[in-house]
Amino acid sequence: MTKNKIRTTLYLDKNLKDLAAAQALREGTTLQYIFNRALRTELQKVVPSKKKKIDFVTYKLDIPYDLKRDDYYKDLK
Repeated sequence: MTKNKIRTTLYLDKNLKDLAAAQALREGTTLQYIFNRALRTELQKVVPSKKKKIDFVTYKLDIPYDLKRDDYYKDLK
């Protein structure tokens, strides 16, 4: 057993365990490999991506966009 693995106990549906064992036999691999692969595949679907797309809403107002900061804050001077 490698140092990246831990031992745990899970209660599985019997038919799920039987299906996984049959798959392991067909592939010539271990039941452990089948469950690890299935969990890894499923969890990769759930993990959100770190980047989130931000959509900026813009409106075309048909006016020039040459306003400056001072145009808004000239009364504060």
